[in-house]
Amino acid sequence: MHGQKYFDNCYHISLICVLGPAIETLTAGTRDHSRMTDAVDAEEIRHVADLARLRLDDEDVDTVVDHCGDILEHFERLEEVPEVDAEPELVNVMRADEIADSLDQDDALANAPETEDGRFKGPNVS
Repeated sequence: MHGQKYFDNCYHISLICVLGPAIETLTAGTRDHSRMTDAVDAEEIRHVADLARLRLDDEDVDTVVDHCGDILEHFERLEEVPEVDAEPELVNVMRADEIADSLDQDDALANAPETEDGRFKGPNVS
């Protein structure tokens, strides 16, 4: 295996691959939930890894597929939890806006490593 970075990447791929299809499956109501653990296959993992520009060998792909299956099993267990017919109490957590003095543009840009046309300039994104 490739250490902690590999596992972090696998975790992110698992979330990307699983959460979308799993939530869609759970909320559709008309789908067969008994086969949810088969929802993610090796090709889907390879596709997402390619999109994320990650290189995964066959062993890594198999590990991620297993992790996806584990995550989906947890979703399946959630299906067994009975629904509760209760409305949560809504509490307004918003506060009124308060107008306060702020920095002018020159002060805000004073410590910027690089500026352009009165704006912060950052690295190019390809």
